[in-house]
Amino acid sequence: MIEVLNGDSEMGRQNITTQIETFTDTFNQSVYHPILNRDVGQPKLNEQLLVFLLLPKLNGEKWTPQIEQAAIAVCAVQAAFDAHDGVQLDDVTTEQEQLRVLAGDYLSGIYYSLLAAVPDFTFIQALSLAIGKINELKVEHYKDLEHNLSTNFEAVQEVQTACVVQFLQTYGFEKYVPLAHTGMSLLAFCESDQQAEGSPNRWTYAHSSKSTMKKQLQDEMEKQIQEASFLTSELAQQIKEMTLPLLGETI
Repeated sequence: MIEVLNGDSEMGRQNITTQIETFTDTFNQSVYHPILNRDVGQPKLNEQLLVFLLLPKLNGEKWTPQIEQAAIAVCAVQAAFDAHDGVQLDDVTTEQEQLRVLAGDYLSGIYYSLLAAVPDFTFIQALSLAIGKINELKVEHYKDLEHNLSTNFEAVQEVQTACVVQFLQTYGFEKYVPLAHTGMSLLAFCESDQQAEGSPNRWTYAHSSKSTMKKQLQDEMEKQIQEASFLTSELAQQIKEMTLPLLGETI
């Protein structure tokens, strides 16, 4: 019996991987541009963030073509943000940096094109408002890099999670929001921990309460995983393996 259960678990994990790879392929086909792909490279999706965006799908919820299209649009928005954030602000005149700007602009245009095929004005409005808020927060961040950790990290949480949260709420997947919000916040925190301080286009933290913030995220992440009894065992394990080791926790 144990061998059978282990085999089923392995099949479940492989199914998660296959669904993520299939979604990534569909996204790449949707945003493909031969010149930009050649000179800048294919947009890179963060697989860890994809897990939280696709939580309902990976958990076996009803997932229509319209929802798939909306999820691809969310990824296009994130890819556009990533492209613009990757521009070296101290020298935007080089050909490579100008191509990065163009790639971000192109992906922004793709987002509008994708949404035009989604006849859901509620989602379009919600996502547009989220994008506007993210842009405001980024402008404030670039203008003032001396925010304290609490204020700054609240902004980062909004930047990192707003589009996905709006997507989940719009399509009736509210129960996944706390888990996705905490998980993506944790990924943002750990990513910032690895980035060099002082970079004008990166979120950085240097504050005495940083360890306290990390502990709060750890406790919240563990709580959300425990309370998410609606997840399949394979998906819950996948999230544990993605998140808890980032905080020095063993699985």
